[in-house]
Amino acid sequence: MPFEIQVCSHSPIVSNNLDEILERFLLDIGFLSGRKRGEELYESIPFKLWTECLLDSPEKSWTVDELSETLEASKPTIYRHLNKLKNLDMVEAKEVVEEDNGEVIKKGYRLRHGDLMHAWYITEANIESAVKRYRETVANISELIKGE
Repeated sequence: MPFEIQVCSHSPIVSNNLDEILERFLLDIGFLSGRKRGEELYESIPFKLWTECLLDSPEKSWTVDELSETLEASKPTIYRHLNKLKNLDMVEAKEVVEEDNGEVIKKGYRLRHGDLMHAWYITEANIESAVKRYRETVANISELIKGE
């Protein structure tokens, strides 16, 4: 099932506490569930995926094995959270090359373009495109209703 971003209407999140901002943002876009809050949430696998991997090393391509080991989580759990981010176009898959012989060893995942802002611009463009298609559908429905 594809992941769909939630659209919430509120002021920008302003704080000096990165964890608090990330908590609110990731909850708002639907990446995190609202079941966990505060310290419990900060210790969760998806939150640590953001803080300890993607944001701490945005240009690094992490293999699922590395993420699984770093986050002490199963590979299916890692894939579940990566797939949510891939559906948002926030992460990209890149081939990880072994430095010794230049062989491709596995697929690695990182923030798209190795930068949070660039990754978010792509997400915004996808949202704008979806809203435009909805607008065109609503216009078509409206025209059909008027024609009856």
